[in-house]
Amino acid sequence: MARYRLITFFSLFLFFSFEAFAESGKPRWKELTLEQQKILEPLGELWDGMELARKKKWLGVAKRYPKMNPIEQQRVQSQMQSWQSLTAEQRKQARERFKKLEQLPVQKRQEIKQRWYEHEQLPHDSKRSSKSRLRLAASRSA
Repeated sequence: MARYRLITFFSLFLFFSFEAFAESGKPRWKELTLEQQKILEPLGELWDGMELARKKKWLGVAKRYPKMNPIEQQRVQSQMQSWQSLTAEQRKQARERFKKLEQLPVQKRQEIKQRWYEHEQLPHDSKRSSKSRLRLAASRSA
């Protein structure tokens, strides 16, 4: 009797473990709606390898996307294209920098956001030297 219970318990454990593992990669790119695929297209090549939490984040963006104004939509598309073009190591470094920025005091974060906004307003030629100054300032703050 104990042996039967042990086998049943072990079988159920394996079944639910497999189910959890199988669900962790969902939804697959092919399972997204056509609208979601169109919005998230820049991430298509990366999608099936993403962690579930990141997929949920991007699905939330796709859900809000139709309500965004065209400028916000363009910004989101640009961010996805930039993210997709990074290597896995560069994406990892970007996540680490973001975590560091999130830990800064609110005032310091506002200063960095303000500098970034000012940088974005510069002509394209001036941005190169400004970018290196922004990175230096952010690294000193962290």
